[in-house]
Amino acid sequence: MQKLSNTLMSLFALVMLLLGWSGWGVLKSLYPAETYTWYPYIPAVFFLLGIATILILTKNYKLEAKKLVNVYMMLKLAKLVMAMVYLLAFYFVVGKDIRVFGIVFAGFYAIYIGLETYIFYSIEKQIKKEE
Repeated sequence: MQKLSNTLMSLFALVMLLLGWSGWGVLKSLYPAETYTWYPYIPAVFFLLGIATILILTKNYKLEAKKLVNVYMMLKLAKLVMAMVYLLAFYFVVGKDIRVFGIVFAGFYAIYIGLETYIFYSIEKQIKKEE
């Protein structure tokens, strides 16, 4: 499982790095006059959440299937709450560009959900293979 964990973390880091840089390029081309000092925090937050997910799920893979699904769903709920707190904090601290920030954040969240689903699928596949 350690090899899978390292592979998933490497793949996740590569995808987030590519998405981060390409997202920055798209923002710069669409809104060249704006400076988005807050932008690097979005991929960083999702990167940390993804690494935490991989570590927690690969450490708890020996749980029975129902418990692992419960852990996964608890992680999803915690991430949703953290995402909302992050959005509200941005709104109250910065207060401007909230529309663009919300769109970028929602895009990263949607991509992150897809990656998270792939991570869970890979772990489940590995568990089935080991049994």
